[in-house]
Amino acid sequence: MSLRDPDYDSDADREYECLRCGTTARADSHPGECDDCGTAMRNRGMPFE
Repeated sequence: MSLRDPDYDSDADREYECLRCGTTARADSHPGECDDCGTAMRNRGMPFE
């Protein structure tokens, strides 16, 4: 069995989520704050740990 890092595409859109209201957005760079409530968005591809 061989372990490999997943392929990474720097041009691909990423999914971001607001932890306060649950709004999601797809973007190629960090969108900053949520349009609905003004809370910071987080990249859903990053674990909480």
